[in-house]
Amino acid sequence: MSRRSFANLVVAAALATGVAGCASGGSGSIDATGGSAGGGEGGAPASGGSTGATGGAMATGGTGTGGHATGGTGTGGDGSGGTGTGGHATGGTGTGGRATGGAAGAGGRPGGQSGTGGGAAGAGGTAGAAAGHSGGQGGAGTTGGGGTTGYSPCPTNGDPCKILPLGDSITHGFASSDDGGYRSQLFKLIVAANQKVTFVGSLTNGPTQVSGQTFPRSHEGHDGWTIDPGYSTYGSGGISSLIPSPALDGKPNIILLHIGTNDTGFKDSANMSTRLEALLDKIAQASPSALIVLAEITPLGYASSALTAYNAKIPGIVQAHAAKGQHIIGVDMSKMPVPADIGSDNVHPNDQGYTYMANIWYAALKNLLPQ
Repeated sequence: MSRRSFANLVVAAALATGVAGCASGGSGSIDATGGSAGGGEGGAPASGGSTGATGGAMATGGTGTGGHATGGTGTGGDGSGGTGTGGHATGGTGTGGRATGGAAGAGGRPGGQSGTGGGAAGAGGTAGAAAGHSGGQGGAGTTGGGGTTGYSPCPTNGDPCKILPLGDSITHGFASSDDGGYRSQLFKLIVAANQKVTFVGSLTNGPTQVSGQTFPRSHEGHDGWTIDPGYSTYGSGGISSLIPSPALDGKPNIILLHIGTNDTGFKDSANMSTRLEALLDKIAQASPSALIVLAEITPLGYASSALTAYNAKIPGIVQAHAAKGQHIIGVDMSKMPVPADIGSDNVHPNDQGYTYMANIWYAALKNLLPQ
């Protein structure tokens, strides 16, 4: 679709560090702008909000405790040139690693697993991103509240984890070459890791085969829709009207929520974050066992003060809803490269942009998905 179907999702430009484990419901800081970090292994996650957990190898330039570093000093794991204590605070409140300056490196996994990409965030935190596209460029985001959510939403009996892609036309994958958008690119990453997932939702779009496997084409991405009905001239529908049915009919374990693009610049855009909070409450009430992964949405090809203001509120919204006991983490799609990853309509990502989004989603999910 053209400008008529905005969509949602946000990503930072470079991964700083993966933090050590934190308890479910902890809050975390967000964002990482080009922190210098080398490859390494993350430490084992702490349980139940206790302090400790060794973060593993840290960024070049020294060591640090807790979760903030500048100019190559990383927090709570990951990188070469020293070790440091994992970013985990008493009571399950973790400070996510942040770094400024330098190129992104390979992030560590929590739980002593090695690998590239940032660890999944703790509840209330923002996930670190995987290594990005285009020649291994570091993806963006930060960890918050720990390297793992402390909550395992997926089945443990061998069944695939059910993921609901929820949002507007960007969730659909509008303007992608295979009509699958980030969904097909995310599935490639999951297949490569030999993990078991399926997508659920009332709509079907995208290829029939991805990486030699049948692609689960279901989703809940509605072109032109807003958070609530009636807030955009591009479409009358709002995804809040889909909760609980049909969106949750597939009983998802994980919900990837990217919504708000069509709300920006139209009716009452100043209060779109309030509508988002009501939507989150509605989802959590209808599906309390699902993990919500909420995105700061993708940029437009032009300046939008409403979109910028909306994205700025999302980290606080994630923390507030985690504090209420909801299973929620955040990811940042807002730093997607513009114009390189945005299509000619200045709204929807191109194929490279959808791949960028898939890397961000996968960084948040990879340690949660079953083999």
